[in-house]
Amino acid sequence: MATRLNYDITHAVAWPSKLKSQECGHIYNVELAEDCDNGAIIARGEFLDLDLYAEAEASGFEGVIRKKAANGHWYVEVTKCDPTTSLFVYMQPFAAEEWTNKFKDERRWFNAKGDVVRAYELAVGDIFELSEEGFEGTPVVGATVTVSDKKLSVA
Repeated sequence: MATRLNYDITHAVAWPSKLKSQECGHIYNVELAEDCDNGAIIARGEFLDLDLYAEAEASGFEGVIRKKAANGHWYVEVTKCDPTTSLFVYMQPFAAEEWTNKFKDERRWFNAKGDVVRAYELAVGDIFELSEEGFEGTPVVGATVTVSDKKLSVA
């Protein structure tokens, strides 16, 4: 789960809308080298233990922003990737029912350095949802995106 809460900064909100790895393929456990938002693109690094890898820097990812979702987020389709160097980080934020709405706000949650997160293997044709905080630059329909420091950089 996204394990840390921060009231001062809003973080990227993501959703694995249509990922092949949800049905077949790999979902890796990766230990984070630094704080990381959901929707970050990372790579699988060195083997640490059974079903645990270190985080590495992503490369070779390209996508296209296809549509703005009803909730204001953006749908990104994967157009180029290497399954070992393009992994989508998504951990369900943890909030109990009795918590206040501020606690339940997904934009307040992030994954901290040292956390072990789920990292979904990406394939060409996959689609995921990402909020504006997950982009460098202004997202617009039809724009090409690549990875820059775990975020999607709008061309």
